[in-house]
Amino acid sequence: MKRKKRLTSVLYCALAVILIGVLAFAGYQALKIYIPQSEESKEFESVKQEADVKDISAQEIIDAAGAGTGSSKSGSPAGKTSGSAAADNAPFRALNKSNSDFVGWLSIEDTVIDYPVMKSAESDPEFYLHRDFDKNYSFSGTLFIGEGCNADSDAFVIYGHNMNSGSMFGSLDSYKSGSFALAHKDIVFRTPKENRVYRVFAAFQTKLLPEDSDEFAYYRSVGELSRDEYDDALENIQKMSLISLNEAPKYPEQIMFLSTCYYHTDEGRFVVAAYRIV
Repeated sequence: MKRKKRLTSVLYCALAVILIGVLAFAGYQALKIYIPQSEESKEFESVKQEADVKDISAQEIIDAAGAGTGSSKSGSPAGKTSGSAAADNAPFRALNKSNSDFVGWLSIEDTVIDYPVMKSAESDPEFYLHRDFDKNYSFSGTLFIGEGCNADSDAFVIYGHNMNSGSMFGSLDSYKSGSFALAHKDIVFRTPKENRVYRVFAAFQTKLLPEDSDEFAYYRSVGELSRDEYDDALENIQKMSLISLNEAPKYPEQIMFLSTCYYHTDEGRFVVAAYRIV
């Protein structure tokens, strides 16, 4: 009986050691992921502080511009000022001088999304997929505007990683909730020349499609769009949307997509669509 109890005790100890080992390994793996991501997030904060980028709300920009919701073909609100009077854009001109690929600063109030946005050469549109602002390797990468468009196109895409830590676009899927979308409906995008505000009107799940597919692909509905192309894209976006907001753009109001990886299917993507109001 004593021998049996001893064997049982040894077995429990062995299982405890194995369990502790598994937990320690899992903790080590988690630290390997989260510590670098945390450090990379701090680097963006350093970029912001060194450039003396001041926070500003979407409402401040709207109030300064006295803006409605109309925008011209070029993307600037029709008959309205750009909103630049709301804050000094000198920090963004300095960032552009430091790295000419810098095109703007994207922020959404009360979220972690508060990052520089880059645009590399069309020959290497994903240059910043795993590079930081200074072009060094970075697992988190930097937000960037995709292929075939730029910040002044009729429609453009900003890509960002879906990080486990929630940084970058790791929290973008919060827009699946209509209440969250309503509370975070305005997105600020500040460039070296002006301050802009985009209003969210849709959020949807999708995936990358084969080149020969006839299905709607948001990343192909960018650049310069005809009236028919614009209206077709808008119809598809609204059909796919997981949320219903009392908002919708009208041609030629500029459309911005925020896109990140999503894991509901192979090559999945989660996308937030917004249109320029200032």
